[in-house]
Amino acid sequence: MKRHEDLSALSNEDIVRRFEQLCIEQYDAMDREERGRVNRLVWRIHALEMELKSRTGDQRRLLRRFFGHSNMQVRLSAAHANLAIDYPAARREIQDIADSKWEAQCLDAGMTLINLDNGIYRPT
Repeated sequence: MKRHEDLSALSNEDIVRRFEQLCIEQYDAMDREERGRVNRLVWRIHALEMELKSRTGDQRRLLRRFFGHSNMQVRLSAAHANLAIDYPAARREIQDIADSKWEAQCLDAGMTLINLDNGIYRPT
């Protein structure tokens, strides 16, 4: 994805596929401790999420297909994206990830739960 690519020209399915691909790349970059790449991917993934949010009916719900995905970063990112759409299902997914003890993703999931419970994080 180019830095200033017009995401509005992409179909929902194209965005969902890119979301999955970039989350997998992020997981791999985290594994290799490539912090700069991880940070760049976070912004690219966020842009895809915001594009889906801006579409009629908030299409972030399409990312729910990644609940239970074999890649924990894909699962976690999809769950985060859906907290404002389907809080109970997204929270269960985040709880499952926290309980999994799967590397960095369980720590992120655990902190997300703490921040949700303390009112620090309010999904939008």
